[in-house]
Amino acid sequence: MNLAYNSDKRRYIRYELLDYAVMELDGQKNTVNVVITDIGLGGMQIRTKSELISGTKCMVHVGCVDGTTLDLRGEIRHATKLEGSELYGAGLRFVPENHEERMSVAEFVHQIFQRQAEELSS
Repeated sequence: MNLAYNSDKRRYIRYELLDYAVMELDGQKNTVNVVITDIGLGGMQIRTKSELISGTKCMVHVGCVDGTTLDLRGEIRHATKLEGSELYGAGLRFVPENHEERMSVAEFVHQIFQRQAEELSS
């Protein structure tokens, strides 16, 4: 497994991840179950069975080890149906509204980096 990778268009390194989360889409009552497949300081890549629309604002709720929930505000930048599956892939850009939200994103991404570095060194 690669610890991180960087695409030519990305400003930040992305770290591979496989974590479940729940997403609320602006203007909708129902939540969407998602799997986060990679994450970086700028955003994340997700998979879901629900069709998503580019430009939609959302809030992703990630469960933490200590029992709390981390809320990550974002916007769907692109979404496509994955060929040969029932899943959709989507890229989300983080859109924090204040310093506290920016710090939450940075701390969460840093925790993932540390966890993966520890796994590689053991």
